[in-house]
Amino acid sequence: MKKTIMWALIGSALSMTNTSHALSVLEDAELSDVTGQALFSVVKETDASQGLDFFKLGIDAELSLNANIKSLQLGCGGVNGAGKCDVDISQLSFGCVTNAAGTCITLPTTVDGQPNGAVFDNSISNQAALKDFVLTNPFFQFAIKGGDQAATREVVGVRVGAENAKGPMSIGTLNSFSGYLTGKTNLNITAQQNIAVTCDGRQLTGCSASDKSKFSENFTWDRTWPLSDVNFTRAAGFLGVQDEEILNLGIVKVRYKDLTIDTQAASATANVSASGTRMSQVGISNLGLGTIVNNVVDGLTVNQICASPLVGSGCDAITSAQIANLLMPVLKTGIQIYMKEETLTGLGQPLPSRSTLETDSSYSTKLTNALNNYVLPYNLGNVHQLDVDSDLFGIALTSLDNGIKYPGYAAAVNRGWSMYLKDAFTLNITDSLTSLMSNLVQTGKAKDGNITLLPPAYRNCYGSMKFC
Repeated sequence: MKKTIMWALIGSALSMTNTSHALSVLEDAELSDVTGQALFSVVKETDASQGLDFFKLGIDAELSLNANIKSLQLGCGGVNGAGKCDVDISQLSFGCVTNAAGTCITLPTTVDGQPNGAVFDNSISNQAALKDFVLTNPFFQFAIKGGDQAATREVVGVRVGAENAKGPMSIGTLNSFSGYLTGKTNLNITAQQNIAVTCDGRQLTGCSASDKSKFSENFTWDRTWPLSDVNFTRAAGFLGVQDEEILNLGIVKVRYKDLTIDTQAASATANVSASGTRMSQVGISNLGLGTIVNNVVDGLTVNQICASPLVGSGCDAITSAQIANLLMPVLKTGIQIYMKEETLTGLGQPLPSRSTLETDSSYSTKLTNALNNYVLPYNLGNVHQLDVDSDLFGIALTSLDNGIKYPGYAAAVNRGWSMYLKDAFTLNITDSLTSLMSNLVQTGKAKDGNITLLPPAYRNCYGSMKFC
């Protein structure tokens, strides 16, 4: 069977001759070699439980985006109140400037104690290329209510998304977030040597005389001849917990301020999740703070010790770190209990009740469970770098009071503007035990959502400009 295809002709404008153009005839075999793909597609999905139809207008294309938005504010004012927005992000960037190895360059730090990124050389000579934020098959999706009847048909929501979104995304300040957000946290505690358990006595505030570590300064124990003197060095860091008696054998008493310790590295992985409207914090669940404390204490060893003798001055014979470490197995449960009590108190959490005859092991388990169940708050304002790889990335505008659960969403997003970031990023927190314990126990930063700072945003401007 023959198929006839008529071509629109512009022959008079293009032809160099007067040759007339006839219709082209293609056989079935020739037609089988012809393929085509529409640039746009429309897909309908029905969710009877919500009484909604979803129409998705998709683009069969890959959109490589490199953009800087000085201020993204959505859903401001109105029912939210003056000055309040559903989404409020300053200095939002899609994409980054990379070095020659293709790694995103981090902008210079702006806050004391803020860590650098993986690559923080911002010199022009190190700025080699751009890395895009890639949207594969972007689409608009409309939520329709009453779709069966033209008279009642109503658009109640619209979502902008992509089948996959992948690439660097960075934020100057995230002031307000609405929608659904999940991710993962990798907590890595670095190993340290010669760390005092209590506080630094050289501080003008925050360290009482009773808590002052003996290792706040270098000092020497002048032992009676023929014994040689012992030199002690100032601690390299301070955990900052309150002083307490660790061991009392009658002839020997050891307190936390009498020693310094070496710690091993520890790590944990936890989930980050948040769902709601105009949020400024996320909750880090399953971090296992109690287990982390147990692991850190299990791995610690005594570096220096100067326990006061019952008679005289100086240090007791247990000053030997070797002897002290022989006692560690019987001391660890007590140390774990104390450290976990200090951590719970620093987080503003109540201590579990303890009966008179309850064993140390049983009570220690209670403390571990209480800390493991604690959901650590974390301020979104600390988040600046996101490496997105998500098939549900999107921004939606919803008019229904009870929200809309768009196709594929794990949860409904609320009325108003919202963003959906499921499994979209990883927070890598690497910090020392002294810094983390200080923020957990002393400063209150952890319970306030600032257990640690994160690196600044990625560079997405060439040259010396910080944001363009």
